[in-house]
Amino acid sequence: MGDTQWQKLDGNAELVRSKGQKYQEIADAIERATSTLESIVDDASTTAQSMDETKKLASDVKEDISKATERYRETGDALVSYASFLDVAISDSETAAAQIATIEDDLASARATASNAQSEVDDLPNDSQQGEIDSANSALTTANARVSSLEGSLSYWQGQWNEAREYKDSAARGARDRIDEVVTGDKVNGLEDGFWDKAGEVWDNVYKVVKVICDIAGILAIFLSWVPILGQILLVLAAVGAILAVVNAVFKAARGQGSWWGVVGAAGLAALSLFGGKAISALAKYSKARMVVQTASRMSPRNAKNVFGAATLKSTRKVFAQTNGQRVTEVLKSPFVRSAADKQVAGLFRGGNIGQGLKTMFPNPFTASGMRSIFGNDDVTDMMQVMGRMDARLPGSIGTIHMDNISSVTSSIAAVGGFGVTAFNGVRNGVSFANEMGVGDFGSAVTPGVSLGTSGMGGPYGKLIGGGLSLAGGVPDPG
Repeated sequence: MGDTQWQKLDGNAELVRSKGQKYQEIADAIERATSTLESIVDDASTTAQSMDETKKLASDVKEDISKATERYRETGDALVSYASFLDVAISDSETAAAQIATIEDDLASARATASNAQSEVDDLPNDSQQGEIDSANSALTTANARVSSLEGSLSYWQGQWNEAREYKDSAARGARDRIDEVVTGDKVNGLEDGFWDKAGEVWDNVYKVVKVICDIAGILAIFLSWVPILGQILLVLAAVGAILAVVNAVFKAARGQGSWWGVVGAAGLAALSLFGGKAISALAKYSKARMVVQTASRMSPRNAKNVFGAATLKSTRKVFAQTNGQRVTEVLKSPFVRSAADKQVAGLFRGGNIGQGLKTMFPNPFTASGMRSIFGNDDVTDMMQVMGRMDARLPGSIGTIHMDNISSVTSSIAAVGGFGVTAFNGVRNGVSFANEMGVGDFGSAVTPGVSLGTSGMGGPYGKLIGGGLSLAGGVPDPG
């Protein structure tokens, strides 16, 4: 804690004392457990072979847990002792601070009186009577004596305050040394922190800082992902945030603060966050491309061009011709590279078409809102619209899109997957909303709530609104 000069010292002796007493209670409990185990080991009345194993186990356990007694006992005693010193130091500093404040006020007044008295002496006329001169000099002497006396008192109480602070600091150093002795020193008794404990402490500090950076990058990426180089950096940082959650789960599991099932769960959630939506998009694009290409092959080139358009035919043929390896590579790269829409926005801005660029960045949230609300994925929505297309120029007696078994399976998986990812995001956002509301962060709290309500509308409105409120209110993200 940072103490303010000439003010009451910082610190809460009662809180320190209560923490120390808890450590002492743990040490007492360990001693009671050790005594019970010792009685089992020394019990000569039980000679059964099964009890021999019990005694051996009790002996091993007693030896292990008794090592911790001194650590808890010394830590508790050090904190309780420090609390007593802290109590005295705070009390002494409070008395000194009150005296200093009073004396400083009196000293300011006394110095003003002395200054006036000096002026009276300096302003005496040359023909002043001896009595007037003596009276003025006497008043000046008295005023200066008062100033000197108060300055002496102020110096004394400032010394008392400094002593109180040194008393507190010295006691804190003593308590720290006692605790260090049983944690890392000669009295550690084989209870040294392992690699994961030490690495975990470093990781905790790093994770807090890097997580904030990644969260900020995720917000900035909403606005700036289209910018060359900077956009890629922001996207990489935002993706790193999801990966860090997995690393954090590994550290917790290794330190006994979590389970390895938690690591598996974190990895699954990270994969879903990073690649889930992109994988569904890739599958929907393939299914759409397969349907369009196979349908167009059954039509005359003229009809195919009139029904689908030259641009759609070209793009779907390109997608359909991709190998499976190319599709997987695109999905794996997708969280770390700018999307086609980002590149389009950059081109529009470079060409001076700012209005169209902004419309591309933030599309009308109510466009095709029905399907978007269900699937939460524009590529799935496009696929479904192609599936439902009917035109007299299409092949077949009823003029519908051609679908083979593969198209049926891939479109079904894409539709179910799109709905599943949307539902997952909805539940996650709802839980996040409840958690954020619990800590009173209105900016972060509203983000998942708005995202939940607009998740199918094709725009990052929850992040925009929640991030804006956090920035406007100066409320930091507690996560």
